Amino acid sequence: MSFFTRASLGLICFVVFSLNSRAEPKAMFTVRVIDETGSLVTNAEVHAGFVESIKPGWGWGGGREKKWQGVTGTNGLCIVQETCQGEAGVAVGKDGYYWSSGYKLLFTNYVGTLKQRWEPWNPTVEVLLKRIGKPIPMYAKWIRDARMPADGQPIGFDLMKGDWVVPNGRGATPDFIMTLHRQVGGKTASGYQIHDTTLTITFSNDGDGIQSILVPPSRGSALRLPREAPETGYMANLVKNAFEHPERSSTGTSEDQNYFFRVRTKKDDNGNIVNALYGKIHGDFSRFDYGSLTFTYYLNPTPNDRNVEFDPTRNLFTNLSALEEVRAP
Repeated sequence: MSFFTRASLGLICFVVFSLNSRAEPKAMFTVRVIDETGSLVTNAEVHAGFVESIKPGWGWGGGREKKWQGVTGTNGLCIVQETCQGEAGVAVGKDGYYWSSGYKLLFTNYVGTLKQRWEPWNPTVEVLLKRIGKPIPMYAKWIRDARMPADGQPIGFDLMKGDWVVPNGRGATPDFIMTLHRQVGGKTASGYQIHDTTLTITFSNDGDGIQSILVPPSRGSALRLPREAPETGYMANLVKNAFEHPERSSTGTSEDQNYFFRVRTKKDDNGNIVNALYGKIHGDFSRFDYGSLTFTYYLNPTPNDRNVEFDPTRNLFTNLSALEEVRAP
């Protein structure tokens, strides 16, 4: 090996060692924790996660996870300081409350020479903790890629059986009546199936229905939706459209979309509801553009009880596979 080759390798090694041995910039931010009344929450656990830059001897890769933990004081605040690569994640919890997670911070620049720090310096992240109320047993199931038995025909789905009604399944009561219309053409230049697909959901009884509620799934409380289903505001049908065209496409779903529903409704002679079951759907109806159906639902079996706060340890479905289980409240 020539002198110049050895010198070049030595210079490379020196540069790599210098970059890895230099201290990472420090980030600082404040976590402010409140409850649903706006009151400050003390002694809440604050967990922060960072990525630490790769160090000499670690081998190749993008770094390692670095964890930080603290608690909020009497002012509901917790100050977090740690060196990192420029981003952080936050989760907060406390006994008697649902965990709240998915909070992300990105630091865009750093200042200083010897003691570098990330900017923005000490932003405030407000985290909402929801109290655990009265979780109840429910019929909760994640329906995954359930093939629609027929195209263009109404098919009943029994929420207590978790299946299509006979003769397409074991169900007896058509809580949801689903009709899929799918028009299929050729292929796009990328090889996708050209189609126009419409999913229509209707119901069996006067007073049954569904209503939309938009809640982002990526950040916030593990209890995503309100604890009670609304008393009014239900629509008698839901229509969703999906398409794949050569110039544009849509799956017909939204990550913010959720629903409440009311089924098995009975009314008296004056039109007043005397009996009904309430429930919720986490997320949207999806995969219908492929001729199947995916959705996660929760049904309260107690008539006229609008509580939809689910206890994941008391699912009324006792024989679910791991792919059908529901763990969110």
